[in-house]
Amino acid sequence: MFYKKSCANMTTSFGNGMSGLTYSLRLIGWFLLLGMIGCGRGETILSIAFSPRNPDVLYVGTTGGGFYKSIDAGTTFDRFDQGLSRYNISSIAVNPSIPTVIYAGTFGDSVYRSVDSGRNWMLIHNGLSDNVGTQAINAIVVDPRTPEILYVGTNHGVYKTIDGGGEWKSANMGMANRFVISLAIHPLESQTLLAGTNEGIFKTADGGKTWNLLHLESKKWAVNTLLFHPFDPVLIYAGTNFGFFRSADYGANWEGRRQGVAPSFVTAISVDPTSPQTLYVGANDGIYKSGDGGGSWELSAATPRSVTSLSLPPGLGGTLFAGTTKGLYKSVDRGEHWTKIRTHS
Repeated sequence: MFYKKSCANMTTSFGNGMSGLTYSLRLIGWFLLLGMIGCGRGETILSIAFSPRNPDVLYVGTTGGGFYKSIDAGTTFDRFDQGLSRYNISSIAVNPSIPTVIYAGTFGDSVYRSVDSGRNWMLIHNGLSDNVGTQAINAIVVDPRTPEILYVGTNHGVYKTIDGGGEWKSANMGMANRFVISLAIHPLESQTLLAGTNEGIFKTADGGKTWNLLHLESKKWAVNTLLFHPFDPVLIYAGTNFGFFRSADYGANWEGRRQGVAPSFVTAISVDPTSPQTLYVGANDGIYKSGDGGGSWELSAATPRSVTSLSLPPGLGGTLFAGTTKGLYKSVDRGEHWTKIRTHS
């Protein structure tokens, strides 16, 4: 009972208005505890990604360095970790032009690259290996127009590479090396990015050369996830330790959306590609659904809890995947019913 309760409630108390050092220490403790108490080495799903050209190809990253690949939309998985460390795989990004090139961020050993769809991995940490703060990779995004350009969010700010990971350089002007939890890149204007930190949301319009705090109120938030709406990027969504927030003016102003049953600690956000007003958010107590752009929310009792990641890929007819501290779950009816999927034997 202790293990089960701890896993279910761990994220509730994680990251409520704390300093960078405290947030960093708590994040480290969270990952360590996940691995220790059986939220399951190899069972806690920390990251999910899909091939941009084939939605049946699914990648998941877990605690304990597990990297799993499915070529049949999650029916079966193979473990590919040749060359990877045993650190938790906190983020995965796929090259949109060459989908066989994949990047994996770990919590403690920097960034790895695979050029063969995950079968083999190489550590690419030149410029990131100076201290443990930059080796903890919390988020990765790839420039959709120039995929040799990548950004990573670390405990010591944002770092950028322009050669596919050959060399990384700090890109923190105006952000003061804050603890970066999440990143989002504009789908059409790839010089524009958002960084979610333990002290608010920062924005760059020049590819990371300079950053500005978007909204003074956001300094109270630890921003766990960010998303530009894929069809209307003037809309931005943020999942924070104080719930879900939406901006309809490119981040200048934000409003909390709490009508109905409101999510409190939001860890993941996804937009239905066939219904732009339909949103899903992952939280500690389950997955919430909104049919009106986040104006009101419903929580289904059938959803998995302790959600760490969420993805609704185009081309799979409303299939939704959720990573949790208990494993990977799949819904084929937009969240009405869920089935647990085994990633390993």
